[in-house]
Amino acid sequence: MADLSASMKVLEILEEQQDIPALKRPMRAYLYGEEQELAEIAPALANAGWTHVEPFYSLDRWAIICERLQSATEEAIVEMVTEIEHIIAHSAIDFDGWETQIENRH
Repeated sequence: MADLSASMKVLEILEEQQDIPALKRPMRAYLYGEEQELAEIAPALANAGWTHVEPFYSLDRWAIICERLQSATEEAIVEMVTEIEHIIAHSAIDFDGWETQIENRH
């Protein structure tokens, strides 16, 4: 199973900021690796509802910074991280985490 400690820390920070986890918001995931491997997983990311799945070269490395709308509930985050790790499981791609915005309607 995925190491979710970093994700749980982000959820704690969101909670401290009075985030409303059930509200959908843009979620970005950061993946780094070889261009060919990133290109090979791009269709699976797109099938999972992610956009911006095309690999690009920046700061001396290849990356995909994909995005989709979803909630930030613990269940949704665990599912998202598990899904991404499943997609990259048979590759050397590095999943460097995710980020989102605070949704508190203030």
